[in-house]
Amino acid sequence: MVRVVLIVLMMLGSYVGFSQASEKEAEFSVTVTVNNIRSTDGTFYVSLYDSEEAFKTRNPVKAKSLKLKNNSIIATFENIAKGEYVIGCFHDENDNQKMDFNEFGMPDENYGMSNNKVYYGPPTFEDAKFEVSDTNLTFEIKLF
Repeated sequence: MVRVVLIVLMMLGSYVGFSQASEKEAEFSVTVTVNNIRSTDGTFYVSLYDSEEAFKTRNPVKAKSLKLKNNSIIATFENIAKGEYVIGCFHDENDNQKMDFNEFGMPDENYGMSNNKVYYGPPTFEDAKFEVSDTNLTFEIKLF
């Protein structure tokens, strides 16, 4: 009898462990659309950040660089775990692999962030964050 109880308890324990692991590892996609790109010159960069620290240090969890064929892009990030994220993007028109700024510190190249807020100064993780929780997400980002 003790053996049967132990076997049942072990089976239940492994079942609970598997159900928790599958929920924790649930993965989704995040799709980004940008429609108002002013030219097809250069490269378009889209980055996905999973923490405030990663955002501050510009260390994305996933990133894409896209050559432009027309004035819009669609980028999809697959296998995204539940959590808080920020999407940042910019159009590197001169293809120097960085965002250019003028002498006053204002961007010379178009950029955008999740939540499409207008920023007076650098955007913050808190202002641009969104949550991946139980479904695939789609965003349209407007360039500034």
